[in-house]
Amino acid sequence: MSRVTLAAAVVVVIAAAAAIWLLYPQETPPPRGPEPSNPPADKPQAEPAKDPADRNFNPGWIGSACKHDKDCSYDGGFCLMPEEGFPRGYCSARCEKFCPDRKGDFYSATFCIDDPAYADSGVCVARCNLHLTPSGCRPGYVCTSLQRRRETMVQLVCLPDRGTPPPPTGCTQELDRLKLVYTRPDLADAPTRPARPGEPPPDRGICQIDTPVLLNSPILTVDFRQKGQRHADHLLVACRMALAVRKLSELLRDAGVVEVEHNGTYVCRGVAGTRSLSGHGHALAIDVTGFERARGAPVSVQADWSGPDPERRKFLRDLVKGIRKAGIFDVILTPRSDKLHQDHLHLEIKRQ
Repeated sequence: MSRVTLAAAVVVVIAAAAAIWLLYPQETPPPRGPEPSNPPADKPQAEPAKDPADRNFNPGWIGSACKHDKDCSYDGGFCLMPEEGFPRGYCSARCEKFCPDRKGDFYSATFCIDDPAYADSGVCVARCNLHLTPSGCRPGYVCTSLQRRRETMVQLVCLPDRGTPPPPTGCTQELDRLKLVYTRPDLADAPTRPARPGEPPPDRGICQIDTPVLLNSPILTVDFRQKGQRHADHLLVACRMALAVRKLSELLRDAGVVEVEHNGTYVCRGVAGTRSLSGHGHALAIDVTGFERARGAPVSVQADWSGPDPERRKFLRDLVKGIRKAGIFDVILTPRSDKLHQDHLHLEIKRQ
């Protein structure tokens, strides 16, 4: 076959293919791209994931999130609903004075308060717990000071957040710089009371705290546990006192202390035998009753200040000397000071 004949044959084949394409056009394939994002109409949408703080705060117990009464699956449990002002619901129970507690790492203690809607009855609420969430409560709730039903005792409990958070201060910015864990509670002024029954009340009728903070324990590596409690807890103190406690913790850590036992920080009462308001009334003092050490026996202020063990006596005296030398506190009272301080060290900073 000549080259001319071959070229003519190729032209004929191409022309035939073009004719077939024109007579029988091909469908254009759909453009490539992501699948439609909308699910079929009959497929139910997944429920949004709960906030981890909702799941981990008192799960199924007083203070936890709920949608129905059945979510509060304990004796007498019911759900305070969002339409009543409780975001994502709030498990509760009726009470007259006390509420039950549940053991476990995910459970906060409880507290009985007057029912906001029905003053003739009480409801159980959860107490603030900084071991469970950074704020001490579930999202949408804040630490609020309230009295126990039928009593004057005050505790910080988790209730719905009704306002804007307080602005930072120079003191709280310093707490942040030191990486201390704390929350700023909504703390109401409290009426003062005498130090002991039968004594006159203090001249100042109201206890006020300048920038109250609920300070998480441990501080550095030192736990603070209130006497009579099994575990370390938080310290309700004025912000300046929180800075002082941090300095104290550094000194105690260097002395080998791992836990401080104390009798409290904020107590709205007078100084025994006087009409003056105690430093505890401004949350500017702490009463230390004992120490746990990494090495060596526990030390009790009451038993060991003048006790038979020379090593523990020396430990207490050296510790007090170190605290005085550091200039952390303005007032330091020991068993040597008077009969009222035979069982504790009173450490206080003055009000500005």
